[in-house]
Amino acid sequence: MRYEAINFVEAEKFFREAYAMTGGASRKMEILFEILLMNFDKADHQSLGKDIATCHKLVEDGADWDKKNKLKIFEGVYCMMIRDFKKASDLFVNSIATFTALEVMSFKDFVFYTVILALLTQDRKTIRKEIVHCPDILAVNRDIPHLKEFAESYYNCDYKTFLQAFIEICVAVSEDKYLKDHAQYYTKEMRLVSYKQYLESYKSVTIDNMANAFGVSGDFIDKELSTFIYYGKLNCKIDKVSGVIESNRPNRKAELFQNTVQRGDALLNRVQKLARGLDI
Repeated sequence: MRYEAINFVEAEKFFREAYAMTGGASRKMEILFEILLMNFDKADHQSLGKDIATCHKLVEDGADWDKKNKLKIFEGVYCMMIRDFKKASDLFVNSIATFTALEVMSFKDFVFYTVILALLTQDRKTIRKEIVHCPDILAVNRDIPHLKEFAESYYNCDYKTFLQAFIEICVAVSEDKYLKDHAQYYTKEMRLVSYKQYLESYKSVTIDNMANAFGVSGDFIDKELSTFIYYGKLNCKIDKVSGVIESNRPNRKAELFQNTVQRGDALLNRVQKLARGLDI
């Protein structure tokens, strides 16, 4: 159901009154879902967050299985709107086999969101199982322009095909009602994860080889990587003289040790402050 803008206030007031007079967790969630639909159209993030939190409480109070599953889709849309793409992806991936929220979006739209967000936020094992080899996804993604080649080329490290499909996906994202405000962020972060995936296979690689893999110029790759390196997004360096990109992966054990020491110091400081307070 969708509502005209001039009726939003009256309609929401009506549903709020109905909610207050209704008993049963599942019935209450049905009413809140109608309110959530209205606030999706209004992009009222504050109200959406409060009502989704209320829905979670109703699930704990005994709302039925169908409402619990639909809540994942409602919350996933909310997370997309506030740019929490990782949580949105987790919710959508967990809902692939149980999707019934057709009042929110079609299954085809759901697959589109699930695939593009999974490639951005999920690990390769999850992408392989839940996206590339998932029967429910495969039944639909070939009907969505460029989506199948986008996912498969990324997973198979066919970066030239990936980038060609990615350009078309970016257009779709920029025109999507939930993602259009985040289109620039999505395109930047998706490029970043593709560069990271490529560079993970090499200790060092020439700029020309990487450019050829992506089907772009060496100057483009040089500029792209330099920007991400400058902002600390990529752990590598570029040797301009030899035209080589050298990976500089952090020492994971050293990083864990340093984090443990820092947490220990923080805990010790808190204990000392507490001890001084007790002495007083």
